[in-house]
Amino acid sequence: MVNRKFIYLILSVVICSCTASLTKEQSKLLKTAYKEQNYFVLDNLMSGVRFNKNNPDLLLYKAILNNVFNKPEESNRFINRILTDYPKYFNDSVYSDLYSMRGVNACLLQDYRQIYADDNFILQNYKQVCTSTEIESYENTNLFFHNLFDLPKMEISKSSDCRISCKRDLGGLFNIPVTFGRDTSEFVFDTGANFSTITQSLAKKYGVKIVGDKSKLGSATGIKMDAETGVADIKLGNVEIKHVVFYVIPDSALSFANGAYTIKGIIGFPVMRALQEFVIKDDGYLTILNKPETPTKTDVRNFALDGFSPVIKVIYKNDILPFHFDTGAKATDLYSLFFNKYKNEILGHSTKRKHSFGGAGGTVETETYLLDSINVSVGNSNGQINSLRVTDKDLMGDDVKYVYGNFGQDYIKQFSEMKINLSAMSISFSNKKK
Repeated sequence: MVNRKFIYLILSVVICSCTASLTKEQSKLLKTAYKEQNYFVLDNLMSGVRFNKNNPDLLLYKAILNNVFNKPEESNRFINRILTDYPKYFNDSVYSDLYSMRGVNACLLQDYRQIYADDNFILQNYKQVCTSTEIESYENTNLFFHNLFDLPKMEISKSSDCRISCKRDLGGLFNIPVTFGRDTSEFVFDTGANFSTITQSLAKKYGVKIVGDKSKLGSATGIKMDAETGVADIKLGNVEIKHVVFYVIPDSALSFANGAYTIKGIIGFPVMRALQEFVIKDDGYLTILNKPETPTKTDVRNFALDGFSPVIKVIYKNDILPFHFDTGAKATDLYSLFFNKYKNEILGHSTKRKHSFGGAGGTVETETYLLDSINVSVGNSNGQINSLRVTDKDLMGDDVKYVYGNFGQDYIKQFSEMKINLSAMSISFSNKKK
């Protein structure tokens, strides 16, 4: 899976005429939020700043905020302004990040030639400031995006609200019926999947078109596998979606517990983005709204895209913490960033034991702390999460460096309704169960 990191390393030279609108304290707080990639804190801070279009730092903040809050065209406008007007203001790390950001925007706009070009530009000009993990990611994903050069853009057709029966599988994950021609299968509906996925046997059965060469696919456990690239037309209820891109992977990669639990396929984030807004209720239905509604003020922009991975704004002890948002995760897990921030609390309320972490491609075992419980809130909702696994080291390196955990079903299932609006970038939980 692709996950872009934007590490903020501003040159020490300050152009006074450009930064006059910011106080020293504002500048410090903005730089800290950006460096830590806490987009929700950065967004709050920027709302209180008078924007100066001649300040390259503020242009950079605007570029990243528009990127993570699903406004790729606006993000590109700020990126291109920086690249044209301030070619030497930042250091190489920042310019590498700008091209990476523009590549992510290109992917959201389904301009695969542009993301391929920007990724190659980074490898040719900024390789020295990339980590080995980033270099490997650019090289692997470029194979995937090259396969998509000649494909038409995804098209979606919906004329009214659509209500689709959904159910939880043995793993507790949401499944919805996905139709290929005259055949229908149950697929996991997973915000944590960067692209949709289908098993090789089902792809062959349903006539999924294979294009290009094999590429490498990463999983939630850091395990990588060979994957083919497929494209197909599907239907979700009466919603038609053409030219959906799939990772086509071995059946064994989606088989768990010696075959007792298997997944046929996954509907990933690009399809969800095309749907714009949907509601999942405990009455057993997913409703795809024809036109996005206006979210409450509390819920606005509490949902972001870290590269291609959804991130949710979680409040814990009055701290704003970004978490990966993964409806495909049965339980919430806490990462080393959380452990380091609340270490004393964890050590006093946890026991140490080994746990296995599973995902597409296999499982890994590591020692964790089992924390009794935490109370958190998201938007207008709040709840208690019990028996959380906390890792003091990261399983996926840079991929989890700036998030505090993976937000899972143990919070979601406390509410009868979950609404995701990908136009306003908001998520809300309502009707808490007793």
